[in-house]
Amino acid sequence: MSIVRPTLLACALLLAPASHVLAQSEGGLAERRAIQAYSKDVWPPLERAIQDAAGFPVPVALDMKSLALPGYAQSYGSDDYLRKPIIDPLIQALSSIASDDLGKQALKEKLTSIVILYDEASAPSSNYEEGVSFSGGVLTLNWKPFTNVDDLEPRVTAITSVLERNL
Repeated sequence: MSIVRPTLLACALLLAPASHVLAQSEGGLAERRAIQAYSKDVWPPLERAIQDAAGFPVPVALDMKSLALPGYAQSYGSDDYLRKPIIDPLIQALSSIASDDLGKQALKEKLTSIVILYDEASAPSSNYEEGVSFSGGVLTLNWKPFTNVDDLEPRVTAITSVLERNL
């Protein structure tokens, strides 16, 4: 199993508000506009849903520099881009872990932040657990957006397994 480490950019952005994180992407005008719209219209309720599932306001950093794939600006707001392949499995896994007081307490004690990024060189195409790591309190998801959107259960299982081993 390969270990994915958050990039320095992602680590630095953990302290920044999510809207600032989203605005960090480079790219053309279409990508920058799409990221701005995503950060304003789509991300806030998803971030709240992640935090509600965890049971506390865990910081969540999106490394949009890596997640904003060139040429896909029109798809950023689509449920198939980030929500179904990455956000929904995260919410379900956190909800499962936090389904009782023991799990809620373990998350609060050990989970300090979540980083969502895409590193083409190390992101798995289907062995999802290889794209999940937990180190120093940081849960990192490294999966390609807009791919295998129907693989909900294997992704939930991957996140849940990594968290359960480390909490």
